[in-house]
Amino acid sequence: MKRRGIIFLWIYRKEVLSLAYLFLIGGAFGAIWIFYGRTSANTLAFEEDHKIVEVVISHMAKPVVKPKIIAEAWKTNAVGVAADDRPQISIVIDDLGVVKSRTFDIIKLDASLTLSFLPYAPDLKNMTRYAREQGHELMLHLPMEPKGDKDPGPHAMLTGVSDEKILAELSFNLAQFDGYVGLNNHMGSAFTENRRGLDLILKEVGKRGLLVLDSRTSKKSLFAGMAADRNIPNVTRDFFLDNEQDVDYILGQLKKLEKMALRRGSAIAIGHPYDETIAALSIWLPSLKEKGIVAVPLSALVKRKYQEIYMAKGGGRSSSSR
Repeated sequence: MKRRGIIFLWIYRKEVLSLAYLFLIGGAFGAIWIFYGRTSANTLAFEEDHKIVEVVISHMAKPVVKPKIIAEAWKTNAVGVAADDRPQISIVIDDLGVVKSRTFDIIKLDASLTLSFLPYAPDLKNMTRYAREQGHELMLHLPMEPKGDKDPGPHAMLTGVSDEKILAELSFNLAQFDGYVGLNNHMGSAFTENRRGLDLILKEVGKRGLLVLDSRTSKKSLFAGMAADRNIPNVTRDFFLDNEQDVDYILGQLKKLEKMALRRGSAIAIGHPYDETIAALSIWLPSLKEKGIVAVPLSALVKRKYQEIYMAKGGGRSSSSR
């Protein structure tokens, strides 16, 4: 019997070796698939259809800190700027805190920027304090449900959960750091079209005296419109700077932003902590003075918007803070 087995293996040695080879290759591919399958669950997009950031984010809950509630927090936490009649541009940088090195590169840029931090990033209190010390305004980049299968991160605002769940996650996110003027949506192409969910969020935003920036990840977004209906200070993004991570492309977007500001008096752009965005801003920001344009925090444009509305209704100059 043993001899027959040996003869069989010798006759079919090529086939046996081929099967063994396929088994080893299959095992190797299986191990790779398992490894990267697990890893990909911890990768996040900076925004919908933007570059994926390969970092590990803990979905473990942090301790909930009781948030500070300040009347008209958007004014209290605003970075003050001198009155200026020049065209004004606000640059908002989203998705900060997750990649710490690039967050600090953004903070070191010599301009008054508005920095929007993801609430699940580590060491937020120290990073946001340092950003504020460097003269930047703070915002909360609130994770919201996108269309498709992108991961908005832990504690995101989701459409298919109860009101109580939405409010609990919102309260958690709002408590992760303080000193911010308001919030804008991280992803959210699905959630910003959802009237029920936005109504819950905006009631809390109104109570806290925060402003809203609609990132406009959906053309059908209701975010800014619903905020306006509730007399919540709000503005809307005009341009994304870095849908393409290319320095020349980003400089081109900044040129479009300049033209809008010169024509309309103000403009708002959102960028992300890409190396290419940091490089482009390092080139562009020092050129603003000679162009007669000034970079301002987002709250300055909100104040300007409501001043213009008030003046258009026949109000007086003393109401500039409205």
